[in-house]
Amino acid sequence: MSNQEQRISIEQVRIGLHVRLEDWMGHPFMFSSFKIRNEQQLKVLRSLGLKEVLYLPAKSDAAPLPPPRAETPPPPPPAVDPEVEAMWRTKQERRELLARQREAYGRCEKKFVGGMATVKGLLRNLFARPEESLEQAQALVTDMVDSLLAEKDVLIHLMNAKSGDEGAYYHALNVTMLALMLAREAGFGAEEMHDLGQGTLLHDIGKERVPSQILLKKTPWTTAERNFYQQHVPYGLEMAARLPGLPAGALEVIALHHETLDGGGFPNRLAGARVGRFARVAAIANAFDNYCNPPNPADAMTPAEALSHMFRKEKEKYDPGLMQHFIRCLGVYPPGSLVRLNNEAIGLVVSVNAGKLLHPTILVYDPDVPKEEALLLNLADEPDISVTSTLRPASLPREVFEYLSPRSRVSYYAEGRKRADQAG
Repeated sequence: MSNQEQRISIEQVRIGLHVRLEDWMGHPFMFSSFKIRNEQQLKVLRSLGLKEVLYLPAKSDAAPLPPPRAETPPPPPPAVDPEVEAMWRTKQERRELLARQREAYGRCEKKFVGGMATVKGLLRNLFARPEESLEQAQALVTDMVDSLLAEKDVLIHLMNAKSGDEGAYYHALNVTMLALMLAREAGFGAEEMHDLGQGTLLHDIGKERVPSQILLKKTPWTTAERNFYQQHVPYGLEMAARLPGLPAGALEVIALHHETLDGGGFPNRLAGARVGRFARVAAIANAFDNYCNPPNPADAMTPAEALSHMFRKEKEKYDPGLMQHFIRCLGVYPPGSLVRLNNEAIGLVVSVNAGKLLHPTILVYDPDVPKEEALLLNLADEPDISVTSTLRPASLPREVFEYLSPRSRVSYYAEGRKRADQAG
């Protein structure tokens, strides 16, 4: 029990008190810690048969009622209340939905891991076995495109990606998924998405010729190192020319994914209409992932910071229509964002609700709920709960950080909503 908490009898509870219940399974409320706002909540609390609750003075609007006198007889058992029973049913239904959501995340995670293995294999063997590698790339992109186009509503999930030496493979898969999600939102056709996906999977193949001490350097580059790094684009285009049958859209992505509309990109400082549609999509996805997952983790932006930075401070670099679509894909609070809610709870955004940008699904920190059963709260179903601010991982208390486990790398995968909500 923290120094701020006090234990009071149930008879002292009143509207305006912020209380914490110690057994999440023993009450019908969605949160174990909350402020009592109305008579209904008070009635439910008194129906639970509790003798005491924990009271948090710092978060309360009122003081507890005086302690009851010793000779006061205990109140009679409350009558069965249909509204309380309905709350219990709702909580049980949400626990069942939680189980289905966890199964959906598990399926998505399995596909993500399989996609990572494919990317790793095809990039390692790209020139030793080019035809086989390109077939693997086409199959992976086809699966991703088909998944995105199969359902109207697509859930974008935060994935538990590892960091370390395999960052290049995560980057290739992440940029591909982000670019395909953006292309879908922007109305690209299936064939265009296939061409785009092949390009984004291979967009950094030229980095094979750049020394790893430059690619992985955590301090600022010298001018010579920066120039060497920028050569990965022409190197990549030269290498792509040796691959059989890459479509023009894929070659455009490899050649132009670092060009920006203001002419400040590289290697050719192209501007405006000279930057093609495929390259514009790839540039947005590539920049976002680079901001979230730089070589030095200390330089990483949160997903919300990266999106805000690109939209507000670099808007001249990117196609404004595509940036609007990108925000609609990722929401105002992209997966991976740490947020504080208006009920003071802290959570990790794990997926975005299509069409409801302010209402993501959040993994909620609750010390009285086991981590493996942590509440997944869909804000689209909670009209009284909203996000008040975003947080940086370093600002979290240690116990909250360990509970929510903010990702060392921010990676995404997607699946149709219909499949996500089905069991099995």
